[in-house]
Amino acid sequence: MRDEWAEHFAERANDYWTAERTAELVRDKTLAVLPAEAPELLRALGILHRDASMPPAERRKFFQINHMVAMLGPSIRELVAMDRGGAPLRIVDAACGRSYLTLLLAHAIPRHHGVAVEVLGVDRNADVIAESQRRTRAAAMSATVKHHASQLSALDVRAAFRDAFDTGELPRIDVMVALHACDTATDDAIVLGAGLDATLLALAPCCQAELARAWSELALDERNESRDAFSPIRRTPHLRREIASLVTDTMRQLLLRSVGYECWALEMVPTEHTPKNLMLRAMNRHAPDAKARLEYEALELATGGAGIGLAARLPT
Repeated sequence: MRDEWAEHFAERANDYWTAERTAELVRDKTLAVLPAEAPELLRALGILHRDASMPPAERRKFFQINHMVAMLGPSIRELVAMDRGGAPLRIVDAACGRSYLTLLLAHAIPRHHGVAVEVLGVDRNADVIAESQRRTRAAAMSATVKHHASQLSALDVRAAFRDAFDTGELPRIDVMVALHACDTATDDAIVLGAGLDATLLALAPCCQAELARAWSELALDERNESRDAFSPIRRTPHLRREIASLVTDTMRQLLLRSVGYECWALEMVPTEHTPKNLMLRAMNRHAPDAKARLEYEALELATGGAGIGLAARLPT
C-alpha cells in the first residue's frame, strides 16, 4: 500500500516540478535536495503538499534546512576522510522537534558524501517524538533514523544509540546538531556533545534569554545610575535582549575554543527566511585554548560581571 502511494506521489512530483519550476525555486542556490529527487521525504515533512506544490511558508523551511546541510558540508567531508573503521557516521539531533533536519541529514549525507549514517533524534516532548516517528515511517527511513524522548540533561546518549540501533556496544558519536534549541537547551547540547568528544558540533541557538535575565537584575541593582559603559544597554529592554543574544553566542564560541574546538559563527540562512539565522559550527581539534577562556572572562567583566552557566559546565 505504502509503496503504491510512494510511486504515485513520485510521479506527481516529477510532473509538477518541471525544469522551469525547479529553476524558479532554486534560482542561484545550490541545494542538497530538490523536490523531484526526494518527494516522499518532503511530503512526509509537510513541505510538499498533496499536489506536490510547495507554498511560500514551506519554502522558508525548505531553504533553511537545505542551507544548514550545505553549511555542514566541509566538516562532513573532513569527517568522512577520517579513519572510523568503516563505522557509519553517527549523528545526534538534540531537541530535534519535528525532525526536519534529522531526516534531511539522513537523506543527504549518504547521497552527497557516500557514507552510511545512523541518526538519533532526541526531544523532551513525547508527542513530538511520536510525530517524528510517523514522519520517519512515511519517508521509509526507519532503518537509519531513530527517536528517543528524553531531557538532554538526563540522557545517556551512547546507551540510547546502542539500544536504538542494536550496535552491541556503546558507539562513538561523531556529530551533535541542535537546530533552534531554546535558551539554555543549546548549552545542554554543547555539554552533551563535548562530553561525548564529538568531532562536529553544529548549533543554531534560539531565544537566548539567560544573560538578558542576569542583565535585567543588574539594571535593577544599579537604581538607574550608570555604573559602567553597558549600563544604558542593560536598562533598555529591547537592546538588552538583542545584544545579550549576540554576547551569549560570543561567549559560547569562546568557551568551545577553550575546551579544544575550533569554532565559527556563521549566518545560517538569509534573514529573508528567518531572523534566527546564526549557526555555531565547531570541529574538535583536541587543542584547548587557554587564551579563549581568559577572553570569555574579560567579556563577562566588561559587560557587567554576569556570564552564562555554560562556563561552569565545561572543564577549565
